Amino acid sequence: MRFSQLIRILWAHRLTSFYILTAVLAVTIAASLLLPKKYKAESAIVVDVRGNDPLTQEGAMPAQLASSYLATQVDVIASHNVALKVVDRIKLASDPEFIRKFQEAHDGAGSLRDWGADLLLKSLTVRPSRDSNVIYMTFKSKDPQRAADICNAFAESYMQTSLELQVDPARRQAGWFDQQVNDLRVALENAQHKLSAYQGEHGVIGTDDTRLDVETARLTEISNHLVAAQAAMYDAGTRQRQMREALANDRADASVNVLINPLLQNLKTELARSEAKFADVAQRYDRNHPQYMSARAELESLRSKVATEVDNATATVAREAQVARQNTADLQRAMEGQRKRILDLQHNQDAYSVLKRDADGAREAYDSALQRGGQTRLQSRLDQTNIAILNRAFAPIDPSFPLLFLNVVLAVILGSMLATGVSVARERLDRRIRWRDDLLEGAGIAVLAELPRERALKRRRDPRLVRIVNKEPRVKPA
Repeated sequence: MRFSQLIRILWAHRLTSFYILTAVLAVTIAASLLLPKKYKAESAIVVDVRGNDPLTQEGAMPAQLASSYLATQVDVIASHNVALKVVDRIKLASDPEFIRKFQEAHDGAGSLRDWGADLLLKSLTVRPSRDSNVIYMTFKSKDPQRAADICNAFAESYMQTSLELQVDPARRQAGWFDQQVNDLRVALENAQHKLSAYQGEHGVIGTDDTRLDVETARLTEISNHLVAAQAAMYDAGTRQRQMREALANDRADASVNVLINPLLQNLKTELARSEAKFADVAQRYDRNHPQYMSARAELESLRSKVATEVDNATATVAREAQVARQNTADLQRAMEGQRKRILDLQHNQDAYSVLKRDADGAREAYDSALQRGGQTRLQSRLDQTNIAILNRAFAPIDPSFPLLFLNVVLAVILGSMLATGVSVARERLDRRIRWRDDLLEGAGIAVLAELPRERALKRRRDPRLVRIVNKEPRVKPA
């Protein structure tokens, strides 16, 4: 269908279109005037995505998280929890009119606060700004002042809820940290008690290596003395063995201890001289002669002294060997004791290090939990939030519904569409030839001439006929 043909159809049914458009306009205007007016109040809040925690001092939130954060805040505003706070804030549950509506709707069954919260959410619209951190809240009501009050109540209740969402987890964490701090304090006291008891029992002062170095130096000194004592023991044993061999062979004079003894050498010299003297006296005198007896007595005395000194030298060698062996044994026991003392000291130091490390770990855990618990307790006492009211709602002057001008425009558009549809439908049901093209298209009959309408001729006051032929030469009308 061409546009010119549509225009002709509308013109043919102009009365019907006029009636339809007039009826739609009348109904729209009547409805706009009779329907109860509703007012829309709007408030704006700004959300600081950087946060306002004075303890953590965190930086700005990444851009990819800011949009989801704002979407979360929109859901929080439109939540049932915030609506319940609004019901309590405006004291809606004590409003007689509201109670009457609730009883009529549910016969008193259910929760009045929950029903009121759901009813308020139906009239609330929350939308975030596209390129900023501002969130707009609009509320519709028949009373303009009530709409503004409820809208402001939603903003304030949302700020309260946001603060609770920040503070309540911190309060729960603070209680948990308090319990952990008590447990860690007990663990630290036990670790300190074990460390102190071990220090008192084993005499461990600290993990200083000075004492261990002193004990190691003492072990080295004892080891050096032991080596010297063992050398002296071997020397004394050798001299004792030589002395025994010399005595066994009746050659005590060949012993080293005898050869190096000056007293024995002097006695041996005197003994040799006495023997020579006795031999000379024995050749000259008889046994009973006084000189013979004197020389003999002197010789026997010297021999007795030499034997006594040899016995003394032998005993001295034996004592020296015994002393050397005893000294070596004592030094050996001292070295073993010193070695055991060093091992015990190392063991004590290792055990002390373990207990000290346990105590230090318990102290670090306690200090960390104490610090984190203090920070959490401070967070649980915060009374600030990262949300601020940018614009408070005020009582609107003009209603937001119904809008007469907008409704009239929409009625004109809708009435025109309805009139067009009705005209086209009537034309389809009652098809008429209204133009020369309709005859050509519908019946395939070429139009040779067309007589003007009588009204058109009178209006023009022209007696001539208008001839229109499809590409045919002009002819006079019949």
